[in-house]
Amino acid sequence: MAIDMQRSIRNSMSRHPNILFRRKTYAIRRLLRYALRKMPQTNGKSVGVPRWNDFAQFNTQLQSDGYVFVENFLSTKDAELLRQNWPKNRYFTPIAKNEDHKTSDKGLLCDSGEPSFDTKRNVAIWALYQMFLSKKFTDEVSKLCRDGIDRYPYHLLSQNSYWGSGLAPHRDSEDERFKSKLNFIYFVESNGTGWEAGGTAMLKSNSFDEPIFIPTNLNNSCLFYYSETELFHGFPPIKFGKYRKNVIAHFCAT
Repeated sequence: MAIDMQRSIRNSMSRHPNILFRRKTYAIRRLLRYALRKMPQTNGKSVGVPRWNDFAQFNTQLQSDGYVFVENFLSTKDAELLRQNWPKNRYFTPIAKNEDHKTSDKGLLCDSGEPSFDTKRNVAIWALYQMFLSKKFTDEVSKLCRDGIDRYPYHLLSQNSYWGSGLAPHRDSEDERFKSKLNFIYFVESNGTGWEAGGTAMLKSNSFDEPIFIPTNLNNSCLFYYSETELFHGFPPIKFGKYRKNVIAHFCAT
């Protein structure tokens, strides 16, 4: 759960013209997308589990800074295949009236390895999730953390962000159930750089005034960071005409 946010930033984000319009039309958007998901559709072609480029060598930076940014995360071929087969809008839940600090559409949820979506119609995303769930990948995560703790991706989620989408600077609360959490944001595709297109930054405080790190390359790149930390993370409203597609994976101790 997000904590230590500034109310003024949350209020400002919720009043952005595009976000305000989307919040007010939530009911009709959700109903329409639900109806479209029920219509007959051609299932996607078979897609193999993607290959990632090793990232365990960044363990020193993760230990010293609490985060690490990695470019060229997937192989070029697999990254392009995912971009070409990104889920249609109908598979994402639009932002609701009460959402003000995470103003992006989200969907294709997978908790504890159990997908809540039609995997046959979203084969590329499901293949990516299977990569995260694989022992080979979790072993790589263990090598990255280098703390003797085995971690498992208990929560997987995809997001679509657009003009006005933002994430109020916050920290993640501690959890009695999920311990030793490592969060992972995979930037699949964007048509901009840095904050103009939703580059999630690491921050010193709950404002945008003291950024520590702002990712610029938001195509086939990823940000790892420890959830249980004093650092904040977030991004200001995306600029007009820009978009971002990303996947979030939360790891915790097994």
